[in-house]
Amino acid sequence: MRLLPIPKWASQYLREWLVERRRIIRLFVAAVALMLVATRMAHGADGQRVPVIGEVLFSTPSNAAPWDKAFRDGLRALGYIEGENINIVTRYAEGDASKLTAIFNELLTLQVDILLVADRAALAAKAATRIVPIISPTMGSPVELGLVESLGRPGGNLTGLSAQNRDSDPKRMELLAELVPGIRRLGLLFEGHPSQQGDLEAFRKLAGELGITTLRTFQAGNPEEIQTALRSISRERLQALIIWNSSTLGLHREEILRATSHRLPVLVNGREFAQSGALISYAPNTFDLYRRSAGYVDRILKGAKPADLPIEQPTKFELIINLKTAKELGIAIPQSILLRADETIR
Repeated sequence: MRLLPIPKWASQYLREWLVERRRIIRLFVAAVALMLVATRMAHGADGQRVPVIGEVLFSTPSNAAPWDKAFRDGLRALGYIEGENINIVTRYAEGDASKLTAIFNELLTLQVDILLVADRAALAAKAATRIVPIISPTMGSPVELGLVESLGRPGGNLTGLSAQNRDSDPKRMELLAELVPGIRRLGLLFEGHPSQQGDLEAFRKLAGELGITTLRTFQAGNPEEIQTALRSISRERLQALIIWNSSTLGLHREEILRATSHRLPVLVNGREFAQSGALISYAPNTFDLYRRSAGYVDRILKGAKPADLPIEQPTKFELIINLKTAKELGIAIPQSILLRADETIR
């Protein structure tokens, strides 16, 4: 008996059906694997339920390591031992906001009890869940962004600590006036995240009060924009540059400082920038903020609701001066500034 040839459309349909079937099987296997992982993480050696913290850091593992360590140190100080009475699952967005949705979907599938998220991930976390408690250690303008109802009573499922640029900009501008008397032309490099809009308005006002007649702002939220900004900065006749640190700019700080710190005074709000060559950093101690965020974890695990936990402000600020950079620029750091320094880099 002679078999009739299979029509081309039927052959194509069969291939597509087989591809879709394999995709569904892979998704099913992945879901089962995640459920098994969640079950293992959620129970200790004695079979008791162990809380699971989903930690989401916007940077790379190497860049974010000091802040991850600070958070874990804070937990240990409160009696939490990983693998015994708490488990932590850490994920990194590596500077790519498009990865956040998938990261949160995975962590929610793992049934984490609390999410600890970097400031850039807070909006995505709120979009992913209105139920799981969220803690963010370094938020900028949480009320303006709609993350919380107020600092005193956040409402909803998110709380944490705030570290707005406007908290430390007045001090940086004061230092700038001492370093460059009579300064008139100033640049500001920043990422342009929505949380910075209020900070930018406050900064413009500060610049005017200092007598700045020309303020150039350079928005850079991705590698291409950073390159464009650096080219523009090199063409401007700036007397100083202020950088608002962020996860994106932090990933490219070596490149940014190679193009700027040897030509003009660069003031920042991040110790890692000063360590890489910026002249001065004045900022909240973000390690302390991550360490303090462990206290929120403790209170929530003991029954507190994020809605009722006030958002705390920074209590520790640090002034770091890079004397090696000052020498290269030919700048004599005034004794009045040196006496206030928490750390000098030689």
